[in-house]
Amino acid sequence: MSYFQSKTTLMLAMALLLVGLSLVYRSVFSSGPEAQSPAVSSGPGMALASGASASSGYTDRLIATNQEQLKANPQDVKALAGLGTGYLQKARETNDPTFYAQAETALQKALEIQPDYYDGLAGMGSLELSRHAFKQAEEWGTKAQQTSPGKAYAYGVIGDARVELGNYDGAIESFQQMVDLRPDLGSYSRVSYARELYGDIDGAIDAMQQAIEAGSPAAENTAWCRVQLGNLYFNSNRAEEAEQAYNEALRSYPNYLHAQAALAQLRWTQGKPEEAITLYKQSVASVPLPQYLTALGDLHAKQGNTQAAQEQYDLVQYIFKVFETNGVDVAVEKAAFLADYDLDTPEAAKLIEEAAKSRNDIHTQDTLAWTLYRAGRYQEALAAQENAMRLGTKNPLFYFHLGMIQAALDDKVSARASLQKALDINPNFSIRYVTEAKQMLDKLAK
Repeated sequence: MSYFQSKTTLMLAMALLLVGLSLVYRSVFSSGPEAQSPAVSSGPGMALASGASASSGYTDRLIATNQEQLKANPQDVKALAGLGTGYLQKARETNDPTFYAQAETALQKALEIQPDYYDGLAGMGSLELSRHAFKQAEEWGTKAQQTSPGKAYAYGVIGDARVELGNYDGAIESFQQMVDLRPDLGSYSRVSYARELYGDIDGAIDAMQQAIEAGSPAAENTAWCRVQLGNLYFNSNRAEEAEQAYNEALRSYPNYLHAQAALAQLRWTQGKPEEAITLYKQSVASVPLPQYLTALGDLHAKQGNTQAAQEQYDLVQYIFKVFETNGVDVAVEKAAFLADYDLDTPEAAKLIEEAAKSRNDIHTQDTLAWTLYRAGRYQEALAAQENAMRLGTKNPLFYFHLGMIQAALDDKVSARASLQKALDINPNFSIRYVTEAKQMLDKLAK
């Protein structure tokens, strides 16, 4: 399993379709009498981890409706902003970055007509999140929030950007305000991710269940939350509950690529590699997402089919080029891939060190650590990995990286503890690295 699969992705349109719900307020700072960890979800930022294999028709109707309204009145700022939002959701569902340019055109025209239009400002924030321009996204979100402090959506944009920049205290503040104003699928999914970041898995599960109960007019969004719930179970080594959540996602949204890929991962852990490969192939058939292509490649490699594996890895690199061409910053994702597969360590180091100048989020720091490890810069790698783990996140891949770095530094006691911790959290944490973790543990025991 590569970086893409380890990184939680509460992404692109979770915040695009916020639904008002008559729910009793519950503080995001507690999921129970003893849980005091903060709460959020990484936001629309990671477009590379989006995608929906089947369309409910909601997005197409949204786009068509606004286009018809604009034919009647080209100066309709509400329709222009709605059209921009529709294109952002379409980008999420297809993983096609060309929709970002269409979204930008619509949103900019709305702001030319009415510069302080809330939906236009907030929509630009979401667009910049999708492009991974997180500082700009925070600025747009702040502009929107200042025009209408009583509306929830802009707080989500601001918080999402702060999460990706590593300003977790600021993100928590924004998301608390968001939940205060509107406790719904968008805000509860953020609660879940923040609790996961801070190591409160039970609290994360509780919040994601609330997000599912809140629902969304876009069926894909609710199905996506069901998959995230399953992932929380899977990463806690609770396979039966994970499978139930994935199957519920498929029942509610048939042929859903994220659910298919999640089940593929589960089938691999159950010793059914051929079934896993079939499910991964289904998941990437219409929307080839890098995280699932790499997993499919890893499974092919495990089965000895190196040519099929290489085809997946080559496609991932091509997708990076497509996103870069369309103005999406994929430096962190690309560096992680290059480091994982030992493809171009100097280039990976260059990319991630530049990204880390402006981003101090834990996933950027983890990628920095692993890339520096691959480059033989072990002391620097250790400092970055410790920074990546500063929140207490129970991510087994983080512990694997830490253990390998500690082993390189000949700290055998710490390395054994870290590698064992990775396997204790989830003995099937990675298609690619589980065997390596076990082999290193055996080597350190001698």
